[in-house]
Amino acid sequence: MSGGFQRNNFKKVFLGGCLLAAALFIFFVVHKQKIKENTVTARKLSREPALSSTDQSLQKFSLTGFDDQGKKIWNLQGDKAKIEPGQTVFLEQNVTLKLKENTVIKTDHVQWSQDGGTLRTPAPVFVMHQNAEVKGRGAVGRLSENFIQLNHDIEMLINQSTLLNCSGPLKIFFKENRMVFYRNVKVVDSRGILKANRMDVLFDQEQKKVSQIIAVGNVIIERGSDITHSQRAVYSLATGSVRLEGNPEVTLHKESSKILDAPLRN
Repeated sequence: MSGGFQRNNFKKVFLGGCLLAAALFIFFVVHKQKIKENTVTARKLSREPALSSTDQSLQKFSLTGFDDQGKKIWNLQGDKAKIEPGQTVFLEQNVTLKLKENTVIKTDHVQWSQDGGTLRTPAPVFVMHQNAEVKGRGAVGRLSENFIQLNHDIEMLINQSTLLNCSGPLKIFFKENRMVFYRNVKVVDSRGILKANRMDVLFDQEQKKVSQIIAVGNVIIERGSDITHSQRAVYSLATGSVRLEGNPEVTLHKESSKILDAPLRN
């Protein structure tokens, strides 16, 4: 009997060991799979900060440009900024560009490309320069070339009395102290109306104020009921004189009001 009892105990112990080994095997297999899943999840999570770090949102962002001598020539800033891959910066809220000669340009948002130093905006743009204020819609600028273009619906007020507008574009060459207005250009002040296909507005070299307006192409001058046609005209804001070029034709009416009181010169 003792021999049979021992054999039964041995079977029980052997069977229990097998069950325990199977249980341990299943536990390690499942645990290993969980460890693997957790590792994959951790890797995914570890990538998220790297991906999100390429899009950065900043407050009070500012960019500054310098010339070859190390002098500051422009400063671009905004209340909010978002930096995307490729060093493209989107500025928003109170975006202000300050140039030399006390020129200030303002808009709501700007896309700045570090590659090429180009800025763009479809928003309304306001330019303040000495005795002139300009507004338009949409702009593109290359600050390294001292150039900015306003695209559409241009208006410029000079000395709070002379209004110049055009369909656009308006090209501003800061280094040359010159603005060029295109398409349906018109100047209106107390002296009369001047119209042309294109007008170049020139600034005084020292005071940086508007000194002359050169009208080119289908030039029309209206003085009340008097009308003058020419191919080119030079209008001096200081004296109010107009010099006509290109076979001018003048139509006079005896009872005209002579709004442009300064003489025409050919």
